[in-house]
Order: sequence, then C-alpha cells, then structure tokens
Amino acid sequence: MHNNNNNNNTPRFHLTMKSGNVKTGPIPVSTSAASTCPDACPLKAKGCYASAGGPLALHWRKVSEQGRGDDWTTFVSRISALPSGQLWRHNQAGDLPGENNQIDTDALAQLVDASEGKRGWTYTHKPVSGDGNEATCNRAAVRQANERGFTVNLSADNLAEADELKAADCGPVVVVLPIDSPLAMSTPNGHKVVVCPAQRPGSAATCASCGLCQRQRSVIVGFLAHGTQARAASAIAQN
Repeated sequence: MHNNNNNNNTPRFHLTMKSGNVKTGPIPVSTSAASTCPDACPLKAKGCYASAGGPLALHWRKVSEQGRGDDWTTFVSRISALPSGQLWRHNQAGDLPGENNQIDTDALAQLVDASEGKRGWTYTHKPVSGDGNEATCNRAAVRQANERGFTVNLSADNLAEADELKAADCGPVVVVLPIDSPLAMSTPNGHKVVVCPAQRPGSAATCASCGLCQRQRSVIVGFLAHGTQARAASAIAQN
C-alpha cells in the first residue's frame, strides 16, 4: 500500500480503503500531509480536531512525517481504481494539494480526473475570496472541480465568513458553529444553515449513509465544534 520514496520535499497522501471512523462510516477516506494546510485556516494553530490527539492525530503525524502514505502520482492512481459510483472522502485531515494557501491546480485537476464517475468530496480552507492572484487562481480551480463532479466544500469559520464564501460562488459552503447552536439558522445575509445530520440528537447518520456534503447544494452545512479542542473551535466560530 505504500510507496517507499522518502524524498523529504515530497508530501505524502494516504488512502484508507475502509474507514473505521463511526461518524464517517465504512467508506474510503484519505489523509494529506499537514504541509497542505493553509495559514489562512485559524484552526491550524488551535482548534483542529485532527491534531488534537487520538488515532487520527497519530495517523496524520505519520503521514506528515513520511512514515506512511504514497507520493501524489501513486495516490491518484489509487483513486482511479475505486469502483464507479463509490462515495469517498478526500482529507479527513489535510487540505487540497499545494503548499500553504496556494492550490496546486495541476494536481487538483489530476485528482478530479481520477475521481470521474465516483462520488468524491472534500473541504478546503485555501482562500478563494478577494481579488488577489492567489485567491483568483484557487477560486477558478475549485469552481472547475465542482463543475466536473468532485465536490469541494468551502470551509467557513463563522456565519459572516460563510456569507463571504457564498459570494465567491465557486462551490458549496460549510461552517463551524458554536457548540450550543440550534439545529437550523440563517447567516447574516439570510442563507439557510442546517447542522450536519450526524450531529443531530439521536441520529444514526454517517457520511456513508447521508452524502449531503458530496452534493452540489444551496444550503450551508454547519458542524458543531467537536473534538478535544471543541472549546477553541467554538470560540473562533463566535467571532
């Protein structure tokens, strides 16, 4: 399962064929090296559930330190080999290919090609708002991925930012919500927000059974701050 190329300048990418995460359900999930995470993400320094400890944090560290996973070309070939119609999640930890805030547009296009005919989705904190060259390039790459069937959700850290990302008009939006948020609400600009079905009281929903985040949609999906750093993430969401 692993490529043994240990070039220190090459980030690693790992595909788990059957996730053991009860919230995700038994579908393929990937993990990208931490170097893909943008400084634009306020959870990078604190509040990120994936770095807060436990099995996922240990797994992510191994991928980031090149003790586990594949180079990009090998990883993409694994995605190509997934069955037609397969629901799969890219990046239970990590972000789209590319160092820091910039998306590697060629690499993303390769991933979109590999996922054609499958039901792939992911989330990104890479900046897509504004008129700067970086955001403009990112926005075009994300829009093309969504148009071609690979769903890239734009990750907002509060309701005001969710409105900004809706205005970018290049993909569906998700948002981190304070722990005590209601199950449905609206952004300041009136966009509807619903809490992830798996986080609703008494719900047995998983990503495998729901698939809402994989759909192109107008509604914003909200995630109640969770994990061992939930308080930090909740504080960010209240800004």
